Amino acid sequence: MDSWLWTFIVAAGAGLGLWVLSHIVEYLRPIPKAPSRLPWAPEIPIRDIEVDGNNLRYITSGTGPAIVLLHTLRTQLDLFEKVVPELSKCFTVYALDYPGHGYSDIPEARYDAAFFTEAVEGFLEKLDLRDITLVGVSIGGVIPLIIAARRTC
Repeated sequence: MDSWLWTFIVAAGAGLGLWVLSHIVEYLRPIPKAPSRLPWAPEIPIRDIEVDGNNLRYITSGTGPAIVLLHTLRTQLDLFEKVVPELSKCFTVYALDYPGHGYSDIPEARYDAAFFTEAVEGFLEKLDLRDITLVGVSIGGVIPLIIAARRTC
């Protein structure tokens, strides 16, 4: 056989082996335990709510008009650790972990804008939040636009 074919076979075998090994390591990795307190605001209680069969982690803090903070993908409610204490001086602040993020459940689903929008709408319905301001980063900014479009048309 040509040396390029042997090189290809070895590289493909190594890639396959690495892929299998990564799945084994991930399977054996213990699930991280959710903290009982936020390290950046231990006085704010961490809560859970079931939305569409999934447990979502969230916080609420402060008093005043309601504002809901929506993070971007691959982050969690802790993204807002600097602004929650400040906003809580004037607002009732809500922040949640989307499904599959932070310490919320990780369902088998198609993780797209529609999925996250439905999760946020379910969260708002469960807590009966009506007169609210939705604020977000990246996809967390798209979700309020989708919700607004659904509710005004």
